[in-house]
Amino acid sequence: MRKSIVLDKIKAFSLAISFAAMSVLIAPLSSSAKDSEEDSYIVDTSDIGKDTHGVVSSDQFLELGVPTPNALRIEGEQAMRMGKLDRAIMVLQRSIELAPMDMDGRILYGEALEKKLIRQKERDPKLYNYTLKQWLFVAKNAEFADQGMQGFNHLYKLCGVVPKRWEKEKKYLEKVLIPEDGSVKVVIGKRPVAM
Repeated sequence: MRKSIVLDKIKAFSLAISFAAMSVLIAPLSSSAKDSEEDSYIVDTSDIGKDTHGVVSSDQFLELGVPTPNALRIEGEQAMRMGKLDRAIMVLQRSIELAPMDMDGRILYGEALEKKLIRQKERDPKLYNYTLKQWLFVAKNAEFADQGMQGFNHLYKLCGVVPKRWEKEKKYLEKVLIPEDGSVKVVIGKRPVAM
């Protein structure tokens, strides 16, 4: 008896959704060309944000209320694709602050930091050390094996060494971190050697 009531409610709900979808599809067909020209301002958003090859972005995203970590992660990913690394780092850092164990956000954050590091002519040792720590966090705390492997791959790409199976994080960091005073030059892909 109870099961049939639930099934009837599900059928009624799916029927209502079907009718709503059909009305959405039929409505534009019944409107005239004059109405579509007058309402073009609804679809055209080039006056609101920056129109870049069909992608609309707003630099005021963070001021529009309380964004969620997922929304910030998407905004950061979009900024990375558009080449705005500083913006991507800022937005992804905020996402990490709101959801520290979100590995997808951490991976994007690490990629943005790494891209910034690689693009620098005089590589910043503080940024290098910070990026290594981010990738180590991903490698050690990932929920899924592919995320962990991504962390290990980036560590190997940056410093040429990955932590051994049972090696503690502190010991590994002592091996790979460089002094932040600039006495050791940052070289990507090689284990740091003190001068």
